[in-house]
Amino acid sequence: MTRFLLALLFAASLPVYAAGPTGLLNDTGQDTCYDGANLVACAAGNSGDAAANPRQDGRFGRDPAFAAGQYTKTGAGAKSFDFTKVCFNGDAAGSGTCTGVLAANTTAAATGTPSTDWACTRDNVTNLIWSLQSGQGNWTTYANTTLPGTTNTAIRCGYNTGWRLPTRRELLSIVHNGASNPAIDSAYFPSTQSNWYWSADTYAPGPALAWGVNFNVGSTSAGNKANNYYVRLVRSGQ
Repeated sequence: MTRFLLALLFAASLPVYAAGPTGLLNDTGQDTCYDGANLVACAAGNSGDAAANPRQDGRFGRDPAFAAGQYTKTGAGAKSFDFTKVCFNGDAAGSGTCTGVLAANTTAAATGTPSTDWACTRDNVTNLIWSLQSGQGNWTTYANTTLPGTTNTAIRCGYNTGWRLPTRRELLSIVHNGASNPAIDSAYFPSTQSNWYWSADTYAPGPALAWGVNFNVGSTSAGNKANNYYVRLVRSGQ
């Protein structure tokens, strides 16, 4: 009995994780399969366990689950991506005074005028809020200090703290592998460059380098921190 009670207490203390399509992980946007020659609709014959190219990405995860009607979105977006527009003042599109109109100033320092313009996109799956602003500069000063400081001062999307360079995995979470040039949902991330974007992750074998994600095709590699790559900031939605 004592051992049984201890087992129950141990199980009760374990963290609980969301499962299935409600988990905090986006799918890739790739919902077709390779049949040996072309990308086609996924089926057991081209991607089943006995196929020449088994268990392909297009058969699993949020994308096929959404296509099968297994869950609905809070917002909208391509495939199973679930995004909501957020204005400079922090109101979501369709609420408060947010017009959902694209802010004119998305590539330079944010002014916050008018405050009712669309300036950020919230990912309803990961709960990250992404700035539409796309600056360009080196990793050490611009990406980690200058742009975050300017963005916090401007109180972008209602937040005057927390804006930061995303990790590589966070950047990869918005890569749309069913698209290219750019490999992203352009309806919710307009003006995205088909080029390299800095991540916050230093390349461990060579600390003078940091990881980046190329939004032309969604690839990732490390580059010298002195390079002038593009920068898109993120923060937690808490």
